[in-house]
Amino acid sequence: MKTIRIMLSLLLAVMTYSSMAQGIIIYKSNGTHEKLPYLAVDSIIPYFADKEPVQVEAKAVDLGLPSGTLWASHNIGATAPEEHGGYYAFGETEEKLTYSWSTYMCTSQNDCATSSDPLYADRLLTYTDKISIYYYGVKCNIAGSKYDVATQKWGDSWVMPTAQQFQELFDNCTRKLVQINDVWCIEYTGPNGNSLIIATGGGYKEEKELKSSGTYEFYATRFWPADFNYQVYSGGAVSISSNGQSASTNTFNEFRYYGKQVRAVKKK
Repeated sequence: MKTIRIMLSLLLAVMTYSSMAQGIIIYKSNGTHEKLPYLAVDSIIPYFADKEPVQVEAKAVDLGLPSGTLWASHNIGATAPEEHGGYYAFGETEEKLTYSWSTYMCTSQNDCATSSDPLYADRLLTYTDKISIYYYGVKCNIAGSKYDVATQKWGDSWVMPTAQQFQELFDNCTRKLVQINDVWCIEYTGPNGNSLIIATGGGYKEEKELKSSGTYEFYATRFWPADFNYQVYSGGAVSISSNGQSASTNTFNEFRYYGKQVRAVKKK
């Protein structure tokens, strides 16, 4: 009986110690170790040095649009038309675990369109006029630059589209819901009979969460006051309903740090 009591006491002590654990210890192959508190660990993701992510070359789809725009067959970071692919903040070319001002290229709203804003510093974003205390006329075009994720991922022949190119796609194609590999998509059929597949849903990412997953949202390369009056901390964006029957290119309150999908177009 005494032995049982001792074993129970030891078990209780171990359980109590485990519940009080404050972090993890990483033991390295060189004999050293590193102690990290749980608060310092965001996530643990294994990687395989001998297995690079599969890159699928995008095809240029000619829909017979008035402008002659050729659309990519799938999103940046995807391997098939029905995949959402990667999520990128406006002007950034890598995905992140967290999408917020603190992780963005300018770390606050107040830094946008100042010398701390790379887009402004590189003269890709400029003021045209001040409309009110909160709103500005702003011109911006990152197409083909080091801030264009399509160009950086797929090469000089690809760029992010403009909001006008998205609108042209919407206005000149017939649309219907189709299911591909259990994923609902919109099939856009152009004037020449060719089709483009874009997955529904996908939404956008803020912090670590996926928001508005009922819509599919993309980034465009340009925004300027000829079409809308933008806040300096907004990014060019397009939002399309899950059934494909409505679309908006108004970027009001679409913060630049949001992670969104990108569907590229072939550079003319």
